[in-house]
Amino acid sequence: MFTFRGAEITKSADITRSADLTGPGFLRSRNALSGAGRTLLVTALLALGATSCTLSSETASGDTEPPVESAPTAEVTLGAGDEVIATLDDRFQSYNVEMVEVTGGEFWSPYSAGNAKVTRPPIDLASERLRNLAKALGPVYIRVSGTWANSTFFDVDNTTNGTPPEGFGGVLTPDQWLGVKDFAEALDSEITTSFASYGGVRDSSGNWITDQAEALLRFSVDNDVPLAAVEMFNEPSLPVAMPDGYTPKQFADDFKVLQSLTKQVKDDLILVGPGTAAEDTPLVISATFKSDEIFKHLGPQFDVFSFHAYPKVSERCASKEGPEIAFDKEFLARVATDSLYYRGVRDEFLPGAPIWITETAQAACGGDRWAATYRDMIRYVDTLGRLAADGSDGDVVFHNTLAASDYGLLDEDGFKTRPNYWAAVMWKRLMGPKVLKAKATTATKVADLYTYAHCSAPNGPTASGGKGVTYAVVNASTSESRTVSTSSGKGVAYVMSSENLDGTEVELNGQLLQASDDGTVPQTNGRKFTGSIEVPPTSVAFVVDTESKACA
Repeated sequence: MFTFRGAEITKSADITRSADLTGPGFLRSRNALSGAGRTLLVTALLALGATSCTLSSETASGDTEPPVESAPTAEVTLGAGDEVIATLDDRFQSYNVEMVEVTGGEFWSPYSAGNAKVTRPPIDLASERLRNLAKALGPVYIRVSGTWANSTFFDVDNTTNGTPPEGFGGVLTPDQWLGVKDFAEALDSEITTSFASYGGVRDSSGNWITDQAEALLRFSVDNDVPLAAVEMFNEPSLPVAMPDGYTPKQFADDFKVLQSLTKQVKDDLILVGPGTAAEDTPLVISATFKSDEIFKHLGPQFDVFSFHAYPKVSERCASKEGPEIAFDKEFLARVATDSLYYRGVRDEFLPGAPIWITETAQAACGGDRWAATYRDMIRYVDTLGRLAADGSDGDVVFHNTLAASDYGLLDEDGFKTRPNYWAAVMWKRLMGPKVLKAKATTATKVADLYTYAHCSAPNGPTASGGKGVTYAVVNASTSESRTVSTSSGKGVAYVMSSENLDGTEVELNGQLLQASDDGTVPQTNGRKFTGSIEVPPTSVAFVVDTESKACA
């Protein structure tokens, strides 16, 4: 038995491995074959002993192309256990809109700016294009927080004229917060946020003052802002986020004050925490204290356990790791490894609580240059698969960010789509919240292939009430194609690939993915197959087995 992350790979004498006769472009190029060309291909495959199977394409009108011979006998047969191992939150795939995006200010500067500071205007949350693109990601939790939130003043009375009072670094106006409300409501989404932690909300003894938090909470209640959850502060374990000498006991004391406040103002809020970072794997700086120290002073007071996890820092923060690590198995496993550490803390101090990873992306410090390219899409899908496979009921992952800096799903300049955005769309459309144990059978060990299984999205394009199984198949090999089939011998394939690892274009089954000018996202059609399909190097295939009984 060979064990891969997220899938149990079992060696089977019944399965034979045959030569790859189709090439990486088979799934893309087969439609270009003439009738005679298809006949020749079929004849060649049969002459060489390939298994007879068919592949057809669903068009937007529901028409099906004539069947054509598919790939040889599969190297990997996908399967899944019939026990649901976790039911994720329906908003499992969520994202951050940084507080500094809402207020405007200095976020991570573009690489093109060099060392110069760049002050950005507030994000246009009323943009039709942005809203339509965000709608394709479905209802989510929108986290408005980040490092800059720790020093943001909520100007509830509009008295500052945009100038932060002493002890603060930015100003959030009521109109800006109402803009967040309108954005969330347009997406049928909910908001989570955090509060200021710096000197402006501290008395002479260093105790946290609630005026700012209370103003934001009461304003949200009075104006029907869909605020669902709050964290105390952003990354309280990092020294850059907190007053000098801040301790876990101080955090526990501060949280008790917030807990009392929320009971008075909005007692249905989900209290999320502790939201620490860099505990198990230090990044630029190490945590000054760890989450278990907080729990020893506070006890099990959070409704949801939260933390941040990045596999690395970007070159902005002096990382020497370049794009060559993008498909490395150790790199791909980093966030899941951190997650296992934090899950141990959760199990000890807050057993049974959901876990929200309230920030993750390709790299901290705004992401590397290659965070915006196809090269990072492998990590994006693989990370979601790993976190779900190791997950628990109610878990959520917040990508940082929707549309800021290099790690954004969208380019902040014109909200142009990036590869990870399209991966997020496909995940939302196909992968349901019920997680299964992926099982795959192969004749020999298949390196750099990772598979994950979920009950299909209940409202997905190929599912009937979520009764099918959808597999996320991640081929991280830079040179080897893989042929895969399902346990039923048929399915619907959605293969995401690109001819340029360092570009920003993605193809789905050979067709370029593009949104319209107003951000409307097109229908995404899968290709029906019988037998097997090919998963090219550095590609992701979502494979739907509509015949599987695992989710019946």
